[in-house]
Amino acid sequence: MPLYRVSLNGVTHWYYLRTRFPFPSHIALQQPETTQDMEAVGSSRFFLDTASTTLFKLVADKHAVHREPFRWWIRDILEKRLLGGFDGLKEWQSNARIRQAGLRAIECRGVGVALNPFNPLGSLLAMEHLDGGESGADYFRRESEEARLAFLQRVCDDAVALIRHGYYHRDFHYGNLLLDDAGEIVWIDTHVKRLPQDARQRRQTIIAMLSPTKLQGERYRAFAEAYLIRQLAL
Repeated sequence: MPLYRVSLNGVTHWYYLRTRFPFPSHIALQQPETTQDMEAVGSSRFFLDTASTTLFKLVADKHAVHREPFRWWIRDILEKRLLGGFDGLKEWQSNARIRQAGLRAIECRGVGVALNPFNPLGSLLAMEHLDGGESGADYFRRESEEARLAFLQRVCDDAVALIRHGYYHRDFHYGNLLLDDAGEIVWIDTHVKRLPQDARQRRQTIIAMLSPTKLQGERYRAFAEAYLIRQLAL
């Protein structure tokens, strides 16, 4: 993968990047208010390339070298960076699988890993920045009960398509999707995993995907479970 110079608020880092987009060799990223709002509800860092309207998601190492040097070396450097298990690559691959299942997903433009092992932001994912879309979580909160159930059914229809393709979403909640200007669902966080072959384990995995916390209440979790069971004949 080619080497790119990436500036984060003026601080330069080097990343190996695989791209589907004509980025310059030096990419200057900033943090407007919108990206700061994203960081307030998650653990990732977000930066914006205004020239190409590209959003960069950077994920930090789970272990600090000065506190847990052995775990840092095994998990963050060896397993993730050297053996290709870093978050950005997993999401890049998951994005492709969601598209193959016929769902709409955010356009991924590049994926990369930090050159410097002591750069804690080891994982990088570049994606299209959708300006004007509404978070599925915000939409769900402001709608009536009837509209909420109709929306949840649409989200479950996407889950059905993905499940029939052999995968399930590991973080199934409204905040991982946007509604575009036409009201269509676009998945922006695409962590998926292959379903077990065993029918019993498969059913358990699908039901365990549904969380009352993530779906904003037990009644919505139960609605989603009943709907998936009917559609998939579980």
